[in-house]
Amino acid sequence: MPPEEQRFFQLISDYQRGKLTLEEAVPLVREASHALRSPINMSMPPSVRRLFAEVAKLDGRTFPEHTPHPDRHADGGGQMRLGLAESAWEALRSHPRRNQQLSIYFHFAASTEQTARAIATWLTDQAQERIEVESPAQADADDWIISASTPSMKWSQADAARWARVINGAPFADEASFTGWSV
Repeated sequence: MPPEEQRFFQLISDYQRGKLTLEEAVPLVREASHALRSPINMSMPPSVRRLFAEVAKLDGRTFPEHTPHPDRHADGGGQMRLGLAESAWEALRSHPRRNQQLSIYFHFAASTEQTARAIATWLTDQAQERIEVESPAQADADDWIISASTPSMKWSQADAARWARVINGAPFADEASFTGWSV
């Protein structure tokens, strides 16, 4: 990563962790953003929205008020779930430690606590492990975040298909999405 990008992200991190106040961070982030060679695509967690709004004000711009799209979970993360069994099996089959026991780590986002807790209960009932539910404030996100992992095992294609059925069977209720996984 180029040094100007490192500085930009370090300043944001320092602000999020309380090492810099808003007043201290605004001119530094403004200066660092002007030094970037090209625009940066980054997620905008709630903790930095005010910072970027203040930076925009200094530049005579307005920063759009960000509110999550009300229909953001309408398809439950359908694109991410499309072909999930096949993608998971391919990742497991080609993993450098494929002959050892592996776990899949995965997460969901839910717009309400009730749906987040329902997903956590579903995952518990499906024998998933290390299930954690974080509030939007804890996760620095717009949604409740549900993280979990599979039991560690030597995987077969049938196991990958079974895990995909667990994910697809979660109680999304048009208020949650499957948002990612890794081996």
